[in-house]
Amino acid sequence: MLLEFFTKHPKEWEALQGDKAPRGIPYDPGLVTALTHQHRQLVMLLVKASSAAEQCYYAESAEAVAQFKADLDLHLQRERSQLIPYLAQHLKGEGARELLHDMHMQHALVARTVAGFLERYLRDPVDGESLDDFVIEIERVCEEFSQAAEREEASFYTLYMAPEAY
Repeated sequence: MLLEFFTKHPKEWEALQGDKAPRGIPYDPGLVTALTHQHRQLVMLLVKASSAAEQCYYAESAEAVAQFKADLDLHLQRERSQLIPYLAQHLKGEGARELLHDMHMQHALVARTVAGFLERYLRDPVDGESLDDFVIEIERVCEEFSQAAEREEASFYTLYMAPEAY
């Protein structure tokens, strides 16, 4: 058996090596589309929460805020577990480290943008007394989140390509 191992021809050896699965995060051709779609859904949840509150449907507004938080957590987790590690694995060159740092900073910015808002309105849902403040705050959060999503899509999502493209 050892003799057979050491006498393999180079082509046979290469074939054995080629059977190994690639390491790291696999490429998902639908990832960018899914993440972009999630951005749109998240914005729509903010709009739904605002609209429901303005119509005095406070319970529906609170549900939309809670759904926004749950969906945002899933979205950020997907970016952290798939997008960022994949790009870290494939991006090489001078600016790669800085770009990955920028991506992490973008995540922190999004989290900070909505953290105070979510903390307040998940603890004390909007009602008649807090409606004016809620409308102002949700408009600000929606605008900042939309801008952050646009920056992500233009800067980071465009770098996500099949491995052979790098």
